[in-house]
Amino acid sequence: MTDDGIKAVVARIRQKVFTLDGAIALVAGVALIIGLFIGSPVGRITCGIIVLAGVAYFVVTLRLEKRVSRELGGIDGKHKEELYSQPSKDSMKKLLFDDFQSWGEKYVVKEVNEEPAVVPSTKTAQPVKLKPETVRELEILDFFDLDSDTSLSETEPKSEFHNLVNKVLLVLKDVLFAHTVAFFWANREKQQMILESMATDSQSFMSTKRFSIDSDLVSQVARTGKAQIVGQVTPSTEKELLCYYEAPSGVQSVLGVPVFFMDSTKEILPVGVIVADSKAEDAFGQETLTLLGRFTKLVSALVKSYTDKYELLIDSELLTSLRRMQDRIKSDPSEQGILNALAEETNRLANWDYLAIAMYAEDRYGWALQKVVNKTGQPYVAPDQVVDIAGTVVGDVIRTNSVKVVDDLGGENIVRFHKNENAVTGGSFVSIPISSFNRCYGAMTLESKAPANFSGKDVETIFRLVEHAASALEVVYMNNLVREHVPVDQLTGTLTRKHFLRTMEEEVQRAEEFGVDLSFVSVAIDAAAEHATRYGRDGCDTMLNEISRILRSNIRPYDVLGRQEDDRLGVLLINTPASEAYLWAEKIRKAVASHVIRIGAKTLSVTVSAGVCGLTGGMQTGELVAGTTQVLGKAIQDGGNLVRIF
Repeated sequence: MTDDGIKAVVARIRQKVFTLDGAIALVAGVALIIGLFIGSPVGRITCGIIVLAGVAYFVVTLRLEKRVSRELGGIDGKHKEELYSQPSKDSMKKLLFDDFQSWGEKYVVKEVNEEPAVVPSTKTAQPVKLKPETVRELEILDFFDLDSDTSLSETEPKSEFHNLVNKVLLVLKDVLFAHTVAFFWANREKQQMILESMATDSQSFMSTKRFSIDSDLVSQVARTGKAQIVGQVTPSTEKELLCYYEAPSGVQSVLGVPVFFMDSTKEILPVGVIVADSKAEDAFGQETLTLLGRFTKLVSALVKSYTDKYELLIDSELLTSLRRMQDRIKSDPSEQGILNALAEETNRLANWDYLAIAMYAEDRYGWALQKVVNKTGQPYVAPDQVVDIAGTVVGDVIRTNSVKVVDDLGGENIVRFHKNENAVTGGSFVSIPISSFNRCYGAMTLESKAPANFSGKDVETIFRLVEHAASALEVVYMNNLVREHVPVDQLTGTLTRKHFLRTMEEEVQRAEEFGVDLSFVSVAIDAAAEHATRYGRDGCDTMLNEISRILRSNIRPYDVLGRQEDDRLGVLLINTPASEAYLWAEKIRKAVASHVIRIGAKTLSVTVSAGVCGLTGGMQTGELVAGTTQVLGKAIQDGGNLVRIF
């Protein structure tokens, strides 16, 4: 055997050794040798099992080899030599051996004509240096808007809605490669399209936020509720189709889709329009409509969320205002106190520049402005101005007891209060009657320099507030009516002011006729305003009631006790000169100062001041009351807890 043959045999043996067959044969041989020399029965059995497993493996492999040989038609030694020998580089062929056949069928061997891949020599080829790809590191701004104000969702639904819609439009503009994307509200009551938000590259987008519903594309979509696509917009038709540009912008295609909303009556109506335009022809198609349909559903959900939040917010603010107004009316249950509370709460609920309240003035024998608030400083009507019932908006509201809203004062020849009024022109105006079930007490007007400033929701909210004020006024007027006819004050059990003055006139006349002495004593609580602030109206009523009990226990059956003011009581001492009345007043002052008053869980004491005036010849009732009031005021100015005599 030649050296080449020996080397080939050694190579084949080495190849066999390093294959699976060689490894199994080596393990089986080692196990056989160990089994012959080992003394342990368990070890011999284990080695025997390993040897038997190796023999079984080679038997199965040999049978498979013979089966393959039969299937291939037999391969003689020469062919085997050729099969196992390494062919030359020029005659190298690639065989496809398909052994995924069912058992018992022939194996498939195919020759594949394929040019071998050229592998460069490791000695000459240089390694290819791949340039690493530069990847930008993503930041928080790529996923989250740091400028977004999350607190707006709790207090300002309108701002929250505007911000969210603006983000949606920015996404749409990028996805559609649009020149402009905008969202418009459709106000059918005023026949206007109102801009909510837009994303545009144009410098000539309209500066105003409103335009009338007409024949343009946005108006048509809002009116019909159907989407429209125009693939070729000419310069001559651009102005007619797109009225939201102030100058030609070179738009060549435009798309408008409606945004629907279900109102409280379950009626589905288009409430807005999303419009997108492009400077390329036929930029939008059916697939764009499908995409925009998903975005309109999102905007519809935002509209519903905004509407619900806005209504809840308005209702909550209205309830809060009604509660504050009720608290203020309790502390000051007068006509002027109610009007002040109404004006203050209206300022919280609506945006206006001028406010005026007209009420009936008995001294003027007609309707006049009782309260006027001017935020601008520009000329407007003055307080106490008489209102013309005929030919004015406020006069019509009072006569018909109905609400009147004027969206544009500049477009009509409208007289608000009287024919010669000095007021600015333009803007919007609303007048609401102050009326209860029984009567109309007046009207409150709000005016803004901006046209169409008051929405239907604003008017309804203010109407509820005015309605509550009217109920309070009715209570006040009914109480005044009761006081006119009922002689006894319900709180103190004394005579009411009207009946007290009437009784004083009778006693003054009797004293003049019979020539007897008569003195009038006026008793007032010191620091009444401070007590009202600290203890409220109910606390002051408790103080006045306790003082009236002290007075009743110290007067004679024929003396007269009555109520003069909210914090003042009067005593008419019959057949009593002024000197004795002074001593009696001092006695009352000391009794009140030493008396303990209980208000809720608190106990306190108060002081009173008193003015004394005796009746002289020819003095009238008014003069007697004026003299007492004069010295009482001096006692209060001197620090209180004093008695002064006229």
